[in-house]
Amino acid sequence: MKVGVAVISFCLGVGLTALGPGVWRTLVTQRQTEETRVTSPSGNLDAVMIRQPWGGGAGGFEWRVFIVPKGKPAPDDNSHAIFQAGTLTGENLVWDQPHLLEIHFDVADIELFRNLWGLYEVQDVGPAGEHNFAVEVKLAPSSPDFSLLTPDGEYRRTK
Repeated sequence: MKVGVAVISFCLGVGLTALGPGVWRTLVTQRQTEETRVTSPSGNLDAVMIRQPWGGGAGGFEWRVFIVPKGKPAPDDNSHAIFQAGTLTGENLVWDQPHLLEIHFDVADIELFRNLWGLYEVQDVGPAGEHNFAVEVKLAPSSPDFSLLTPDGEYRRTK
């Protein structure tokens, strides 16, 4: 009986591995949840922070930030993400100016970041882009020095 379970487990593991990382990730990924939504000062856009568990009980979380038209949901994938982190604490989105979004955090292991976003990413802005609206994205760690590492190069402990 134990040999049969071991063989089935082995075959399942080999089969999932052969399918590729994208399929494996889809199989072990759970539903994303919206952690924060902040409306721009102009009132027409939302900055949305998503937290998504992955890998079941042995996995962790990923955080992603998107800019979307007001009230619209964030994409279910990384399309048009402006920020992605595998570790994030003290997170907050601050949008005090129409063209500037700040991502505040205490500790972050940032996997993806880009500092410019354009309205053309989510809607038609005209043939020559004459109705485009740009937003600069700024990282704002709470410490002026290290975020993820300590001064001696060790990883900072997170909760």
